Amino acid sequence: MAARTGKEYISGLRDGREVWIGGQRVSDVTEYEPFAGAVQSVAGLYDLQHDHADDCLFAHPETGELTNISHLIPRSREDIARRGTALAHAARYSVGLLGRSPDYVNVSLAGHAGRSDVWSRNGNEEGAANLVRFQADLARDDLALTHAIIRPTVDKGIGDLAAADGQMALHKVADTADGIVVRGAMVLSTLAPFSDEVAVYPGQPLPKDAQKYAIAFSAPIASPASNSSAETRSRPTWPISTRPSRDASTSRMPS
Repeated sequence: MAARTGKEYISGLRDGREVWIGGQRVSDVTEYEPFAGAVQSVAGLYDLQHDHADDCLFAHPETGELTNISHLIPRSREDIARRGTALAHAARYSVGLLGRSPDYVNVSLAGHAGRSDVWSRNGNEEGAANLVRFQADLARDDLALTHAIIRPTVDKGIGDLAAADGQMALHKVADTADGIVVRGAMVLSTLAPFSDEVAVYPGQPLPKDAQKYAIAFSAPIASPASNSSAETRSRPTWPISTRPSRDASTSRMPS
């Protein structure tokens, strides 16, 4: 597909995802009034890349398709500068108020894929190959990703991993032929209601004996048994920031 439009982005959000706010489930995030401004703002970013195609798109080296330049794996100083020009367009468009626009995760994953040799250390060759393949798929489909990288804090006196007897933080509970089964919660997935997928990985170092928490994967927001809970915000109280910005959310991914 490559380089989506705003209309295509909005269409992708109508996938039956489970999003909650104030104890109520949101049936359609694209039509829900408190979310509508943020949805339109992110959609505008997808249209922006076509309006400034010379700066914001590049021909993918493998497919030749025009692709959002935030997916570019930089190999030179010129690549970095070119990407910076494109990101400046996005920053000016949002007046700096879209702090977790899709390019945020795109750039991170492009950097990871560009140094897959680092990720392949300590016997993780398969994981590194999966990372490179996933980043290529992300670029091809021009998806909007959020991340979930922080474990919820219940009691600072005992630490995140010990909460609820170790069951609160997202962790692996089983391996299957198709992958892993996880249970628990992760937070700081700011763009979750308006994303296609959530990239889950530890945002902080883990103890050596915490292998079941050392997991990294991406899953569609509309995955079965997954839900996002958003905070409420008052438009009269925050008349400017509620227009382009987004409500913070928590993603839960129980088995």
